[in-house]
Amino acid sequence: MTLLLLFLHVQTINIFSQENIIKFANHLYAQEDYAAALNEYRRYQFLTDSMHEDIPEIIIDCLVKLKRFDQAIKESTELKNNTKRDFIKGWIFFLAGKYDSSRIYLKRVGLPYKEDVEKIMGLGYAYEFRFHQAGEYIELPDKAPKYKKPVLGAIYALFPGGGHFYCGRIGDGIFSFLVISTSALLSHYYYNRKEDIKFSVSLGAAILFYAANIYGGINAVQNYNYYQDEHYLQRILEHAE
Repeated sequence: MTLLLLFLHVQTINIFSQENIIKFANHLYAQEDYAAALNEYRRYQFLTDSMHEDIPEIIIDCLVKLKRFDQAIKESTELKNNTKRDFIKGWIFFLAGKYDSSRIYLKRVGLPYKEDVEKIMGLGYAYEFRFHQAGEYIELPDKAPKYKKPVLGAIYALFPGGGHFYCGRIGDGIFSFLVISTSALLSHYYYNRKEDIKFSVSLGAAILFYAANIYGGINAVQNYNYYQDEHYLQRILEHAE
């Protein structure tokens, strides 16, 4: 009985030894179980007196993988190397979509991270569709996006469906033309028949649809330009891989 208790005691010590905790944490991390791995790294961090320098960075990476960016930023303040700390903060802000904050830290960083910094800053500008600034840091694909002009969209929209035709949305253009034309023809029909109430309703509908057509023409241009930006961004991301 005494030997059994002694054996169990030894096994318990082994299970909770710092070496086994870190091995188990690394195993969980390799299995992409970042929440469980984070708990084990935290436990190791609490128990150890001399933590390996890679552990804080792995903890930060777990937090990033879990999209707990605010906690990752807070954790990164504990890093002793100023250059590495600024780089990691810039990287975290980039992943969080806070590109302005990312650039604040990345601009402070030099070697040995210069190449990575330029790529991250360039991609940050690209995600904001600021392709001209992105081109100062990364190589961009050929054939930059060609945009439609909202003013022309509004002018073309003076003709029912014209704004949609301008953007190549033929189906939407035909639909707008038919709706407005039908409303206008109905209002004209009821006017000739002197049916004032029906005339007023059909005329109001025609005016409403016509105004919506102009707004839709401008919106179609904005959507077209946004699609061009998104398409070009995807090409940049593929090019950057």
